[in-house]
Amino acid sequence: MIADDHPIFLKGLQEVIEDKGHLEVVCKAHNGTDAIHAALTHDLDIAILDIDMPGANGLQVAEKILAKKPEVAVILLTMHKARDGFLKALEIGVSGYVLKENAVVDIISAITAVTRYQSYISPEMSSFLLKHKNRNRNDVSSRLEQLTPSEIHILEKVAQYKSTKEIAEELFISEKTVSNHRMNIAKKLDLSGKNSLLRFAIEHINA
Repeated sequence: MIADDHPIFLKGLQEVIEDKGHLEVVCKAHNGTDAIHAALTHDLDIAILDIDMPGANGLQVAEKILAKKPEVAVILLTMHKARDGFLKALEIGVSGYVLKENAVVDIISAITAVTRYQSYISPEMSSFLLKHKNRNRNDVSSRLEQLTPSEIHILEKVAQYKSTKEIAEELFISEKTVSNHRMNIAKKLDLSGKNSLLRFAIEHINA
């Protein structure tokens, strides 16, 4: 499903997606209210939502969809490089975050990533977030002291938006080893929920 209140952008987005041949847009919506209804009444794997829509914004739509259909991968489209909105998206469980200015280039990469159960963030958004990290340490230092040097290294890679596969290739270890490290880190830091480790790393780990 694709949802955007700009008909021309919506049409162009559909063309880009269906040009790949193996992807099909099964429904479209021009506002948040229709997007929620369409997502809940159609059989779909991915929902691509504009953040700024009338009726209900993309974050609200994503939350409604994921509450009823947690198996659906949600990709948000936005014109704004806003840290708070991005972190809220992670908290909800959104899988992809794409800047509209780069949507033609990034959307297929985002779809490919989420179908592999990986997160995707537009490179320009990643760069912006890395430059605007939250430096408020609070009790973070004491929590990080629980981690081994290897786990800290993994967490630093997570903060750079590296996937499990990318981390494994860079460190010459197996993906299973990376996954085990990620689970152990999350347990030690008392993190739970989808994207919780990524959100923690973005907020607290220096690039």
